[in-house]
Order: sequence, then C-alpha cells, then structure tokens
Amino acid sequence: MRKTVRAQLEPMLPDAAREAIQVIDSDDDASATLKKSVRRLLVDQREFSNSFFTAVDTQIDAAINELFAGNQDKAAAQPAKATSLSLVDYDEMEEAMVVDRFSSRIRNAADTSFTPLTQRLAKSLQIPGLGDRENPFHPIRFCRALGDAIDKLGFKGDERHAVLKAFDVSLLKPLVAVYTALNDELEGKGVQDGAAQSAGSKHTGFRNTMIGSGGRITQGPPGGVSHGPITGATAEQLLSALYQRMQVPTVPGGARSPQMPHTQMPPSAPMFDRVAPVTGAGMMSPGFVITGTSSTPLAPGTPVQFAAIDPGLLASINEVQRLNALATMSGKSGAAAAVISERDEAHLRSHVAEKATKQIDKLTIELVGMLFDRIHQDKHLPAEIKTAISRLQFPIMKVALADSELFVSPVQPARRLMDRIAATGIGWRPEGEDNVRYLSEVNKAVNTVVLAINEGPPVFERALGEFDQYLAEERVRDDDPVLRAKRALEEAETREIMGINAAIGIRRAFDGVQIESYLRDFLLDAWVKALVAATLRERTQPSFAKKFRDVVPDLVWSVQPKINPDDRKRLVKTIPAVLSTVREGLQLIEFTAAQSQEFFSRLMGSHAQAVKALEVAYGTGAPMDSAAFKRKLDEVQIVEPPPVVENEHEQPLTITPEVLRSAVAANHAEINLLEAPLTVQPEEMISIEQLSDDALDTLVEGWQRGTWFDLWTGEQTERVRLRWISPRRNFYLFTSADTGKAHSLAPLILRGYVRAGRIRTAERAPLFERMVDGMMRDLQPEGAPA
Repeated sequence: MRKTVRAQLEPMLPDAAREAIQVIDSDDDASATLKKSVRRLLVDQREFSNSFFTAVDTQIDAAINELFAGNQDKAAAQPAKATSLSLVDYDEMEEAMVVDRFSSRIRNAADTSFTPLTQRLAKSLQIPGLGDRENPFHPIRFCRALGDAIDKLGFKGDERHAVLKAFDVSLLKPLVAVYTALNDELEGKGVQDGAAQSAGSKHTGFRNTMIGSGGRITQGPPGGVSHGPITGATAEQLLSALYQRMQVPTVPGGARSPQMPHTQMPPSAPMFDRVAPVTGAGMMSPGFVITGTSSTPLAPGTPVQFAAIDPGLLASINEVQRLNALATMSGKSGAAAAVISERDEAHLRSHVAEKATKQIDKLTIELVGMLFDRIHQDKHLPAEIKTAISRLQFPIMKVALADSELFVSPVQPARRLMDRIAATGIGWRPEGEDNVRYLSEVNKAVNTVVLAINEGPPVFERALGEFDQYLAEERVRDDDPVLRAKRALEEAETREIMGINAAIGIRRAFDGVQIESYLRDFLLDAWVKALVAATLRERTQPSFAKKFRDVVPDLVWSVQPKINPDDRKRLVKTIPAVLSTVREGLQLIEFTAAQSQEFFSRLMGSHAQAVKALEVAYGTGAPMDSAAFKRKLDEVQIVEPPPVVENEHEQPLTITPEVLRSAVAANHAEINLLEAPLTVQPEEMISIEQLSDDALDTLVEGWQRGTWFDLWTGEQTERVRLRWISPRRNFYLFTSADTGKAHSLAPLILRGYVRAGRIRTAERAPLFERMVDGMMRDLQPEGAPA
C-alpha cells in the first residue's frame, strides 16, 4: 500500500508545491525573504520529495506500532504538568495546533473516500472499531511528514508554520487521490467498506457543535452586531448543505458544467465523485432529512426557474423583496434605497426561514445569510458598495434555492453581477463627479433586480448587461485628461495601421526605379509617417497632405542622372522647393536635428552626383518615367482604417515609441508611457512565470474595463483602474485612484509586468468566491477529535 501512496502522491507533489508558493505570493503579510526562499520547494524538488516520503514512512511505521502496541503506553506519554512553558514548548504547541487543524480540514473534506478506507482497513486488519486517528493513513501523518520535509529545506519557526499553512488546500487533492487508490486496491482484494454497518457510527466527519455566540461563524465586525443562527443548525449541517449545493450539475449530453475556480476549495469532481443531487441522508449528519419536492400548485406568474421552490417559501421571500422594492421606489432611478440594517436583515431571514418546510431550504437560507454577513465584513470593499450589494440578498436567496450553479459556476449570472460590481468598486471613493455617477449606476443595476419581484434569474443578466454597457461607454468631459489620453492612444494605433498600408503601396511604386538605399528607407519610414500625420491633419485642414504626396516624384527625380542641359536647369529650380517641403513635412513627426542633418547631407551628395560628367551618367540604367511613377503614387490610398469589427481577431501591432509620442503630443495628452519590459531573476519568479506567452495573453485579454489593479508605475505601486482598452487591443489605459494620472502599457510590456508581479488584480479572487471560501473555513472543525 505504501507503493500505491507514493505512486499517487509523487506526481502531484510539484503542483501542490506551486499552489503553496502562489498562496504565499498572494499573502500581503508574508515577508519578501519568505516569498523568495519558498521557491526552494520547486528548485530543490528532489530533496523535498525524498525528505517527505521518508518522513511519511516514519509516520506510518509509528502509527502501526502504536496501533498494535495498544494503549498501555499512552499514560506514560502524557507530559507532566509544568508551572511554566518555554518558548520551544510554545512553538511546538503552536505547530501541533496548526497540524491538527490542517489535517482535520482535509479529513472532513475527504470524508467520502477516507471513511470507506478506514472501514476497509478495520476489516482487513481485523480491528473492529478502528478509529479515524488510528488509521495509519490519516491526513495528520502526511501533515507531520510535510512539516519534517519543510524543516529539512531550512525553514524554521514562523517561516516553517507559514509554509505548512500554505499547503492547507493544495494537499487535499493528492490525498483524495491516495485514498481513492487505496480503496480501489482493497476493493480489488475483496475488502468492502461495510457502509451499512457503519451507518450509526459516531464518526460523522464533521464537528457537531451548535452554532452560537461562541462559534466563529457568528462573529460580526469589531464593535458590530453579532447575529446567531436562525435555524439552530450545526456547523456540520451547514457545511454539508454547502457541499450539496456545490455538487457539479449535469448538462445535456452528460458533460459537466463549468466549475467555480476556488483557490481555497478542492475541485468538486474528484472530491465528491458524483453529479446527481443528493437524495438521501448519507452525506448529512444524523437527523438531517431531505424531504421530497412539494406538490403544492405554483402561484400564478411564478417564473419557471423558481418552480422547484416551495410556493409558501417563495411568497415569503417575495414579500420581503417587495418591502425593499417599496424603499427603492421612494427614490429616483439610480438613487440609493433606504438602508436595511444588518440586524433587520437577520430578522427578515428568520421570518423567511420559518416558512421553509424542508431542512435543506432552511440551511440554504442560512448559508445565503452567512454569505452576505461576510460581505458586510469584507475589508476590501467600500461601505457604500457593500450596502448596495447587500440589497441583492433576497433575490440571490431565490436563485440559491433554485439553481445549484450559483455555488459552482463563476459564470452564473447572479454571481457575475455581484462579482462585477465588487471588481469595479473595490477602489471607489466618494469624492468626484465620476465616482458619484458610478455609484448611481451600481444602484441602478441593483434596483433593476430588486424591482423585478416576479421575474426569473434572467433579470440578473439584464442588469449586468446594462451595467457593462455603462462601463464600456463611460462618458467624460471633453477636457478630461483621460479622454485626451484615449484619443492619443487610439490615434497612435490608427497612425501605425495607415503607415503600414501606405508603405506597402509606395514600395510597389518603386518597382523598376533606381534609387539609393538611404533614400528608399527614408521614404518608406520617416516620410510615410509624415504623410500619415499630414493626412490626419486633413480632418480640420482639407487637402493639407497633397503637397507632401506631390513632392515624392520630384524628390526621386532630383537624384536621377541629369544627362541633358534642360534637366540640369530644371534641377536647379526644383531643389529649393523640394527641400522646403521635406523640411516642413519632417516637422510633423519626431525627426531629430541630427537625423535631419545626416539626411540632407546625403541628399546633397546625391544631387551633386546627378549632375556629374556625362560618362558617369551613361553607366546607369534606363531613365526614370516620372509620369508613370506619379500615377503609381496617386493610386496609393492613405486613409484611416475602418472601425474594428466586434469579435474579429486582429494581429497585435508593434507601435514604435516615436509614433506613440507624436500622437500624445498632437493631442496634448499626459500619459505615463510604461515602455521598458520588466525582467526578473529566476529566484524572483512568481508562480505565474510558469505560464506560456499564449496563456498570459489569454489572461490579459480576459481583463474587463473598470477592474482595479495594483500597478508598479516606475516609482511606487499604485491602485489603478483599467479605464480603456484600445479598439485593436494594442494599449491598456489605467488611471490612478490617488492622482488620476494615466498609465499606458502595450500587451508585450504588460506581459512582462504580469510575469514580474508588477501588476496584480486588486482582488485576489472574485467576491463570491472569497465569501464562500471564508464560509468553508469557518465551518470546518478546528482540531476536534474525529
């Protein structure tokens, strides 16, 4: 069986280590030294793995010896009571508590695979009544082994505790795989789990402690009101109900619908290993019974999506929602409704819960209440945003009772609305015209849902669509710096596309024309930029670009060999006008004095060569056909590109800093152009460094306008908001919450910033995910014996 343990764990250990590293990277309280040194888990992977499995063997041996030696030595093992404890004793006690809580959480979460394993081992070893802690493969053995392996890598004291805690989630999936494989191995040998005989076992897998003022889940914010349970449910029952709600629902064809990407939650599929709703009490604690669906006829006008909710319960929720709607209608659209206090929310939930006839419905109401209580306590969101979101509590309650995807899928519409408001509101401040308008739109979206008492879940999609439309079309004053920045970046994008198209046409016109390489390069680069700038000037000055186009044939002709005297006379008259127009055109773009001096010096030499002795000129090819060349140039279209077609992918452009600065200057914009890509040393890499460029680009493309980030702006890290993405996604424009200053990054530069950890979303996880993760942590037992 040890071979099975290692065969399952060893391939999954690196992934678990990566997840642990990511946890520490995202921990604001973790020191920079720890964030750097924790990468040893991967750098010294072989040493870490060998130390871990050596410690696992030691732990299993000790468990087996203790199991067969009996309990006679347990009394002797108890330390004598001391009047004081040393610092070492305190450290050992703290780690023991960490390991105990850690292993208990894993044990509870892995209940569906661990309990059958204990039963099979009891039969196989012929030890009736084998307890959880007596199972040699109890998670505590692996947690202690993990602590030993971490110690071998040099982590001591607080750092060791921090690294150990970071594996809290990532070790679950590998251990569930171990327990599943061990069950399969024993079952293959004919050892059954004896589930029928263990139905009355005292080991339920969850702590059976009543929720009350002493339980952590009832604690409110410091100095605030603490609301106790409204159903008298146990932590065990609530956690079981939450797990049931998180069962992976089936979709047509038997496929699984998208799962919630919890960072603090084990994947549903391997953990629960089923997709059908729970219909018995096997997963619940003793006395928890799920009744059948009510046969009471539906009230007229009930949305089909809410048909599964008991009509009496649905009517009670609608009654509370109607009170909220009346408060909303007392103000104008977009105004904040009269605020219902947290205490009143708890009383209203109690009123609703009394109407529930099924215990699963009572517990679901309790869970929704816990979720919104946590939102009130969230330290990231401003109070006004939390208040607005809290008004969605009872509409969300109806969704929770009817749609299990609320707790599973991040794309569930009700959940997306909450997440979108939170993501765009995390950096909100009361001051400023734009912020006042934003809060009005948030309340408008919430009001859309609250007032739709007799509408089904699609109302959340409508509210989200309207809110996203506001974010996409966010209006600003004509003199707003952000508007000027947007215009500048969009113009830079336009200039680059126009330049590419113009260069292609002019290059074709040069076919068959002899011209020195320096002049060809000048005309295809600098002069194309001048032509584009002149063309854009025609928005306000019609025909402005004509003289700059017409000078090209004269410039090319001027450097051709002059064989007859008439051409030489014409050259003398042409040169001053050509040079004047070229100088004027170069003033439209960034062309330095040094570049101008070098170009005109070479041009002067070309003119001198053109009028040299006839014998030199006779060595050249056929004379240039000026009329044909001009016709080809006239056919070149230098026009603004058509608007971007929605959902049509375009190849990203590499826009030169010169083009960008010219556009910024032309629009009198103030933008911090973050141009230099950041590099990091291997030992400084964060976990996202492992992603490919394509994966990073996909990550960035998923960012939405209005979302808040923490961005390194060259001098400090600032809280910034993604205000705008250019039409062809070549620029991402952020504005600072403190200064309002605009910062622009191109996708390639942005990729380097993400890799270096110089830009991160202000929310480490979406709102709904954070709240559910916190609920799960609060509901898990803390070190109670199994």
